Amino acid sequence: MLELRKPEILPINDHIWLLDDNHEATCYVVAGRERALIIDTSIGLCNIRETAEALTSLPLICVNTHGHGDHIGGNWAFEKAFMNLADLPLAKECMDWPELREGLEQLHVSYPPFEHIEDGRVIDLGGVELEVLYLPGHTPGEIVLLDRQDRILFSGDGILEHLWLQLPESLSVAAQIESMKRLLPLRDSFDIILHGHCRQPAGIELFDTLLSALEDLAKGNTADDIDYEWLGQVSKAHPYQPNDRRIVYKDSIDA
Repeated sequence: MLELRKPEILPINDHIWLLDDNHEATCYVVAGRERALIIDTSIGLCNIRETAEALTSLPLICVNTHGHGDHIGGNWAFEKAFMNLADLPLAKECMDWPELREGLEQLHVSYPPFEHIEDGRVIDLGGVELEVLYLPGHTPGEIVLLDRQDRILFSGDGILEHLWLQLPESLSVAAQIESMKRLLPLRDSFDIILHGHCRQPAGIELFDTLLSALEDLAKGNTADDIDYEWLGQVSKAHPYQPNDRRIVYKDSIDA
């Protein structure tokens, strides 16, 4: 029988918690006065709802930043989940993974429906508001959520140290740059970035250095690029500083 594990809980402040699932994926609980938001649900081996309910007694809303299995896997604990439905085909493909299907059968649960979430929507939790912003790149439906009160950007896999743009569903480097430039007018609204695979908060410099590295890559400055192994495959990666960061991309930067 499948044995569920519990994520490590890291308080960010008195109403936001980071849930680290075995260093494989990161989820978040954001509580207001009236409701609480669950941002992503990891790979499905944790009952993220149960963990959230131990932190807050408020009604819960589940939002997925994108459709990959390590972000929607634990949706089985909720009645529905909000997501940009541009990622629905991807989510359906991930939910059909044999490992996930087998796990769901053992738990006697199933996945709930997705409901579309619009660009610019503001989720009011009561005293805490999060604005949904589309950031297509890593996937066509990637979103980020901006919490202006706490000056935090929840960035899923759209802004992080190792950015994957090599996947079949990923958009081009140019598309990622365009998406990030849409956020430039909001750059002064956040100081902290909480992404889908972090163990500690990142600073605003992550946004700046990633965008600069993407623009460098788009110019064709690939002489120092390296091989990058992932899931049995090899792609090219563009290193950038600090701390040995990578942008992994397809054979053609414009693909």
